[in-house]
Order: sequence, then structure tokens, then C-alpha cells
Amino acid sequence: MAERSHSIGTEGLDVGIIGGLAVAVWFLILDIIRGHPLQTPSLLGQVVLFGDSTPETSFVFGAFLLYTAFHFLIFALVGMGLVALVHWSVNNSIVRYAMLPLFLAFEVIFYGLLELLSERTNELFPFWAVLGANTLAAVCMGVYLWRRHPALRRSIQETPLGAAPLH
Repeated sequence: MAERSHSIGTEGLDVGIIGGLAVAVWFLILDIIRGHPLQTPSLLGQVVLFGDSTPETSFVFGAFLLYTAFHFLIFALVGMGLVALVHWSVNNSIVRYAMLPLFLAFEVIFYGLLELLSERTNELFPFWAVLGANTLAAVCMGVYLWRRHPALRRSIQETPLGAAPLH
């Protein structure tokens, strides 16, 4: 397969949409199971964007709409950063060491922010739900990038993690 040109912006947007959709669908399923579809983005919009420490548990369309846009914007930025990291790691095996710690730091920071923002969200976002959503997003984004970057696969075969480059 011939190498394709990879734009960090365009590919990062694709990766961000994939990750954002994975998280959105995960929480939509959890919300449907609880009998309150779209409650998660509505609550997060009220807490994160409107600064409401006691958000309405009923659906608030404006909060839902703004949080959904915010959610995908953040994921697009994360996607661009991840794509840049993948591009960098093709030629520098040491950079691959950064991927797991960055994922773990993101998990801790995201969950910590939820804990700080509102007592009300704690019941909606147990640690397993946040971990599941972010892990699903990471796997989906990782599979996409793995398939799109044969040079990354080759570089891992040529220089396994922790080995010194041979060239």
C-alpha cells in the first residue's frame, strides 16, 4: 500500500470525531439504560459551561447543544495532538513511551475535574463509566491511527519499544 499524505489538522479532526462519538455513544447507552436519554451532556453543559453547582436533572437543550459542540472541539484538539504524536513517534521510538502516561494523565485529570465541578455529577459518572468511555475512545482512535499509518507499524517492527534505533 502506498504511503498517503497525512495532515495533522484533517486527520486529527477525524480522530477526534471517532473518539468523541465513542464517548457520546457510551454515555447515551448508559443514559438510556437509566431511562434519561441525553442527560449526561445536558448535566455536563450545565456544570462545565454554565458553572451551575446544582444542575437540573431534567433535559436542558441549550446545555446539551453547547456541551456537545464543546465535547467535539476538545476531542478534535486531542485528536490533533495524538496525530502529531504518532507522526513524531514514527521516526523517534522514545516518543512512543509518552502515549501510555498521557492517556493515564488524561484519565486522572478528567475524573478529577468531574469531582471538583459538582457533587451532582458523581452519581452519574462513577469511575468505571469514565474509565470505560475514555478507554473505548482510546481504542477506537488507536485502531484508526494504526490502520492509517503503515510507517508506524514498520517503525515498531524495526525498532521495538525500548530498543535503540539501528540507523
